[in-house]
Amino acid sequence: MVLLLTSLSVQTAALHGNHLAAAELEQRQRQDALDSAAQRVAAQLSGDHACLLPVASAAWIQPVPGCPSDLDPAPLLAGQVGGENYRLLEWRPPAEAVAGAGREGTLRLELDGTGAGGSRRYALAVALVEPAMPVLHVVSLRGMGR
Repeated sequence: MVLLLTSLSVQTAALHGNHLAAAELEQRQRQDALDSAAQRVAAQLSGDHACLLPVASAAWIQPVPGCPSDLDPAPLLAGQVGGENYRLLEWRPPAEAVAGAGREGTLRLELDGTGAGGSRRYALAVALVEPAMPVLHVVSLRGMGR
C-alpha cells in the first residue's frame, strides 16, 4: 500500500511538472509572437507608413493628415506572425523628436484569442531623419511589459 501511494505521489508530481513546463513554453511562444509583431509594425512605420509616426493611432482614419490620401493604415492595425493573429491596440507618438536623439512613443499590441499575457507594450524610439526635412524614423524598439 505504501509503495502504491508513493508511486502515485511521484507520478502526480511529474505530471504537474510537465503541465507547468508546457504552460511556460506556451507563454514564451506568445511573447515571441508579440515581439515579432512589434518588429513588423516598427518596420512598417519606418517604411511606407512613416507618415503615421507623429499621429496617434486613434487618428488613423483615412485620410490621415500628413499622409498620402491613398495610404491605408489597415496593415498596421492587424496581421499575422507565426500563425498568431495580432492587432494594434494603441500607438502614442512621442511629444517631440529632435535630430540625432530619439524620443519614445508607446506601441501596444495584443494577440487575438488570448487572455492574460496576451498583450504587451513597446517603446519605439523615433528621431528626425534630417532636421530640414521633418520625417520621423524608428531608431529602436524595446519591450516594456504588459
